[in-house]
Amino acid sequence: MKQTRFVLINASPKGEYSLSLQYAKYLFVHEENVEHTLVHVGERLTMMDYDESWLAETIEAIEKSDAIIWATPVYTMLVPWQLVRFFDLIKQKGRLSVFSGKYATAVMSCFHYYDHLAEEWLRGTCEDAGMSFIEGLSVDNKDLLDADFRKSMRFFMKEFHMACVNQIPVPRKSMPIVQGTIPIFEPTIITTDDNPKKDIKTVLLTDEYQKDGNLSKMIDVFLASYPNHVEVIDINTYQYEGACQGCLRCELVGECDRNDGFQTFYQDLVNSCDVLVHAMNIEGRYLKPVWKLFLDRTFANGHRTSMMGKHSCYLVSGPLGQVPQVRQFLEGKDRVGRENSMGIISDEVADSARLQAMIADMARRVDRASRAKYQKGVNFLGVGGMKIFRDLIYGMRGVVRDDHRFYKARKLYDFPQKDIKNQLFNVFMAVAFLFKPVRIGAYENMKPLYIAAHKRIVDSKKL
Repeated sequence: MKQTRFVLINASPKGEYSLSLQYAKYLFVHEENVEHTLVHVGERLTMMDYDESWLAETIEAIEKSDAIIWATPVYTMLVPWQLVRFFDLIKQKGRLSVFSGKYATAVMSCFHYYDHLAEEWLRGTCEDAGMSFIEGLSVDNKDLLDADFRKSMRFFMKEFHMACVNQIPVPRKSMPIVQGTIPIFEPTIITTDDNPKKDIKTVLLTDEYQKDGNLSKMIDVFLASYPNHVEVIDINTYQYEGACQGCLRCELVGECDRNDGFQTFYQDLVNSCDVLVHAMNIEGRYLKPVWKLFLDRTFANGHRTSMMGKHSCYLVSGPLGQVPQVRQFLEGKDRVGRENSMGIISDEVADSARLQAMIADMARRVDRASRAKYQKGVNFLGVGGMKIFRDLIYGMRGVVRDDHRFYKARKLYDFPQKDIKNQLFNVFMAVAFLFKPVRIGAYENMKPLYIAAHKRIVDSKKL
């Protein structure tokens, strides 16, 4: 059989020390008639400057290959900025066609925190470039140590290799994005209050300000309708030394390894505000790449949710309805971080007057919610995500001390097995439920008993 040529693209900035890379390398250990070229995209694109000749050689290697395996960690619910940048650079070179017709899959290492959003982005991006993407592996840090899991990995690789050799047709999961579908936003004349209040500290982060685009106009409407002073920050203007390196110095030592002051900037400005407004442009299947750079760098704050108990909202320009994973990212970020978002407004609304009224209403609502200290309820996105972090931090509490103190102080270690009262109740009921008459009695009285305490509060109109 002719050898199949793979390119193994490592998106981790840790290079050879990448966990996801070890899993991806194992795929080749027992598979016959394969050869692979390893490219360290994450490591080579971590600094703002990059080697043009290296990029040209990488594109040439991809062009000569039959298939690609992406090895990537998951950073802030997506692949690292370095991989987003890699696609962007190839697009700027006009060379996206090198991917066309090739097979692709991915190995993602994480603790399964929103890894589905990362794979959806990668799959959709590959499919947009004409690739046949086969569902990959999402792995945990100990999976490779398990013999049964390694057996499944060998099966996975054999199936993927067979698909490449036999050119097996693969269904496309994502729909192509229809360009040019966003109406031009034309708000009416806007008058801003000359005496805004200053007791609610508000920061607006954006990738576009005072330009001709829809997003700048949306910001103008928000600022005119919001009764408080707003500090507007264009995240493009920050002098980033480079991307997050995944080195965990922030977790182990408490300081970011970068020397550009981003950690202090973020903590002093964002962590101290009462309201945080995000104004964002969509590009491709995500936000503008600078947002990924910015958000990855916020990991210098560790797993501590800086907006917990505060308030936020989102202004989004672009085809949000066509990329639902972006909406889920924003909603998940809100729910896990308990940041009390007052909504996401997109400029997909055809009626400018209606869009303007929606933005104005949201501006007033976020002010009222902040003053009332309104706290939203949680849903699956928040509960599921927080339980992953809870178990992760508790299991590493001797190492990630700042995170541990944060979780302990806020009573986020809500392990059910530590609820002594509930444990005693279950012991008693386990004995009682051995008797059928007790189970029948419980069945007959379940409805009123289940709501008894809640009904007493409602009936008494308790505050």
